[in-house]
Amino acid sequence: MTTQQNPEITVVVIIDSPIDQAFNYIAPVNLVHIFRGNAIIPAIIDTSVKQGWNKAGLRRTVYFADGSTSQESLLTINAPMSFSYKNEHFTSKVLSALLKRLEGAWLFTDLGDNKTKIEWTYRAVPTNFFARMFVKLVLMKAVHAMLKDALAIIKNDLESGQLENGTTWKQN
Repeated sequence: MTTQQNPEITVVVIIDSPIDQAFNYIAPVNLVHIFRGNAIIPAIIDTSVKQGWNKAGLRRTVYFADGSTSQESLLTINAPMSFSYKNEHFTSKVLSALLKRLEGAWLFTDLGDNKTKIEWTYRAVPTNFFARMFVKLVLMKAVHAMLKDALAIIKNDLESGQLENGTTWKQN
């Protein structure tokens, strides 16, 4: 018997930033700043929790530009190595028909010399076989583009020292 694997995508980037600094910026990052939307996935315009997003078990509502929402839960946090979360209970008619949930996981690896490798994986858990095919062939391409765009923003923030929340720092 074969089991259908849930569609997933992983993006990888190396950032010129110490691992602690990268983790401490990314784990609680403002989603509005990094998720600007694309042709298929609407931008995030707000979240119900804006600060203190740093403890497993926390939940927040994510608000999208199309008026829909989802519920995000922080599943694990292992600073400065990893964290994971899930998004579910989509109010978008399309996403709720396609997805039970999206699972996200970040893995940080200290490469030394103030460089950090970041691996960000998104896994879709579709509602059924037909949804799985659409998610795999269409939605995951949009997710891949969204993750690449978000990582480019984060990389620029960390490497420039100009962080979204207005704080700055100097590289050692």
